[in-house]
Amino acid sequence: MRWRAGWGVLAAVAVAACTPVAGKTTRPDTPWYRSVVEPMQSDPDRIARFYDRLLTMKGVELAGELEAARASFEKDKSELNRLQLALLLSLPGTGFRDDNAALALLNPFMKDKPRDGSTLRPLAIWLRSELLELRRADEVFQQQASKLKEEQRRTEALQQKLEAILDMEMKMIEREQNLPQKK
Repeated sequence: MRWRAGWGVLAAVAVAACTPVAGKTTRPDTPWYRSVVEPMQSDPDRIARFYDRLLTMKGVELAGELEAARASFEKDKSELNRLQLALLLSLPGTGFRDDNAALALLNPFMKDKPRDGSTLRPLAIWLRSELLELRRADEVFQQQASKLKEEQRRTEALQQKLEAILDMEMKMIEREQNLPQKK
């Protein structure tokens, strides 16, 4: 009987220890499996977060990020590292922007058959098409600027000719006025 009473007290103490005190619990708000293991991000999500982070950076930070991306790419030529470096190199408003290098990094996404199933391929295709479109727009802009300069040269030449003709006309009028009049 004594032995059974001991187990009863032990069970009562164990139950009392497990019950919350004054409505408080010792359990965390999130289950242990959610707090210990973070969900794996997909590569497109990682690229989106990377680009979002780049948009908040300025000069020196971007240069440091470029060096880190280059080092990562040299160490591991994965699709993720390739696309991150291409994004950095195509970032507008930076002193290191190099669309040609970015396009060269994106070309394997177009040429390599094993990359057809890549989750990053659609992003690479989009970035490549944007860079090519920017290149075309820049070429059109350069052509228009060249045409504008040529038109300005022609306008200046015509203006000089007009001024020369007006000057000759004024001299002719002065001569006619200075001639003695016949009576």
